[in-house]
Amino acid sequence: MSDLPLSVLIVEDNEGDVRLIENGLDESDVPIEPTVVTDGEAALDRLLDPPADAKPDLLLLDLNIPKRTGRDVLAALQAASASCPMPTLVLSGSRSDEHIRETLALGADGYAVKPVDPQEFISLIGSVVRSVADSGTVPPGEHAEIESPT
Repeated sequence: MSDLPLSVLIVEDNEGDVRLIENGLDESDVPIEPTVVTDGEAALDRLLDPPADAKPDLLLLDLNIPKRTGRDVLAALQAASASCPMPTLVLSGSRSDEHIRETLALGADGYAVKPVDPQEFISLIGSVVRSVADSGTVPPGEHAEIESPT
């Protein structure tokens, strides 16, 4: 694991969820440099035209965000020929197999349903961050058995 802080871009418009994600980052014991944006346009501004040293190490992306949805963000990243490849975890309230397949087909590395229990949510984020810090990948998660249509 590097001594440099892990740069995490959080794309989430719900203040409560942002707090839980930040608590999970804190509890991970991994040095973190978080950035929060609350809509898809701001996310794309940061992802598609960043300085070379400003690309995040991890993208935590909510699907239902204003201006451009999480799906739009994934599609734009895919269309840009993965100009900003990074581990990407979609966080959503939806358990729909269709949503999961769609986001995986658009290039997300994982999909997690936001736990209702705050401590479970914090633990999920902590485990994701530790995985990225240790291996550079997000854990497959509870939906690993659902394959994307490729």
